[in-house]
Amino acid sequence: MGSRYGEGSNLLITYIEDYRYYDEEQGSWVPHRDPTFEKEWSYCTGNRRLLLCRKGNHVFFHTTLAEHHRRFITAYFVTKDVGLGQEIVPRYNLVGPARHAEEIEDHYVIVGDEKLSRKMREPGLRFDRSLAERLVFDPPKRIRFNITNRLGRRLSELECIAYATRNVRILTDEDVEAILLEINRSGL
Repeated sequence: MGSRYGEGSNLLITYIEDYRYYDEEQGSWVPHRDPTFEKEWSYCTGNRRLLLCRKGNHVFFHTTLAEHHRRFITAYFVTKDVGLGQEIVPRYNLVGPARHAEEIEDHYVIVGDEKLSRKMREPGLRFDRSLAERLVFDPPKRIRFNITNRLGRRLSELECIAYATRNVRILTDEDVEAILLEINRSGL
């Protein structure tokens, strides 16, 4: 497996913009900003699918921004390195949220090339039906629209996109090119 953008797979990853967890030591809810899109371009997860990515691959990050009630691709990494947190964290002296992956078995970290990775101008590239319908994925499984849930309620376009991309998805080279084209066309 390889692509024009590195030896592994290009990925599409969802994240929660304002994720918080309860820190028992502090006795309070603490913000957890992962991925990190400034200075230290890193992301960690327990999802082994991250290891499909290799140096030079593109990893696009998307989230729903509550204030806009829409989904956006907010940044992308051009991968510099990926591997077990126990190896990657000390190798790059990561100090952001990904640093905790060093202490967790089977947690993986991806590090983006700081010169080639990019955070979009806010709010980012709108990840709407128009863009979603152009993505094929690998294996091919397009995002479906006009679907209903088990209770018979029709899902909104936002819900269809979020549901279909809740897990890490593999992007084809054509998918990467379509997203990059829209980023450039939008001047982000």
